[in-house]
Amino acid sequence: MKANRRFAIKAGLALAAAFGMTGAPSHAKEEAASAYPSKQVTFLVPYAAGGPTDLIARQLAFGLSKLWGQPVVVENRTGASGIVALTALARAPSDGYTLGIMVSPVTAIAPLTQPNFRYDVTQDFTAVSDLVDYALVLLAGPQTKAANLKELVEFAKQNPTAVTYGSSGLGGTNHLAGELFSRSANAPMLHVPYKGNAPALNDVMAGQVSFVFAQTDAAIGLAKSDKVRALGITSKERNAMLPTVPTMEESGFKGVDVGGWTGVMGPAKLPPSVLKRLEAGIAEVKKTPEFKEKMESLGFVITGTSSTDFTRRVRAERDFWKAKITEANIQLQ
Repeated sequence: MKANRRFAIKAGLALAAAFGMTGAPSHAKEEAASAYPSKQVTFLVPYAAGGPTDLIARQLAFGLSKLWGQPVVVENRTGASGIVALTALARAPSDGYTLGIMVSPVTAIAPLTQPNFRYDVTQDFTAVSDLVDYALVLLAGPQTKAANLKELVEFAKQNPTAVTYGSSGLGGTNHLAGELFSRSANAPMLHVPYKGNAPALNDVMAGQVSFVFAQTDAAIGLAKSDKVRALGITSKERNAMLPTVPTMEESGFKGVDVGGWTGVMGPAKLPPSVLKRLEAGIAEVKKTPEFKEKMESLGFVITGTSSTDFTRRVRAERDFWKAKITEANIQLQ
């Protein structure tokens, strides 16, 4: 009789534990979240080491590691226009120990251009915080004799097949910027897609294509050389690192004020205490001289919003590009 009673009690406890009725698993999860971070944090980066997204990730990782006293490492998961890293992030546990350093082309443009993109970025991920904004700089090659954007447009109108522009590939941000510039100028410009930004930049410097839109981090160094000339920037205001380069709108071309952002995202449903800790830590690092100096040297503008505001921004960016692509009738196939 006693044996049967002991068996019944054990069975009941096991059943309760299996269904979370004892409250222990929930309590343990809350304790783990409140102690965050208690071990290594990993940043997934969708691009190769040495690029701007990787540099931002490593600078943030360095600052957070110092702040938290825990290792923060960067893991480059390249491929499929960022979808490889995004998929790994979606499958990661929602505990804050695996995060993604994501960029707007992955979350806003890839859903519109990649047929195998199956995520809703505002539902399947947690937007933690944006980090920096970046603009694109129109770099003209040596064979392009135009001294400014108006001269470039006039030449394109007089020579309908002469002006070409390179991009990182079909549907890339600099492809879309080129299409919007051509439309704003009402001038023919032939798109030449490459497999990445580096070969496109190389061919501009070699005189194989007329121009390319490059991110500020690449454009700043190149603009100081004699191989290219910076004729315009897509930001709403001039960049402090390129003070003599006019904005596209200053030069008379509206609707080309495009760029992008880099930010931190996590798996869906991050615990509120973890999210709060991440927001506070990231905000603290962004105030440090090391982070500020590095970002500003690359021409990036440091941003800062709450997770709620960043979520709205991610959604708005996706809607913005969808409208732009439809309005300009940009062909992505």
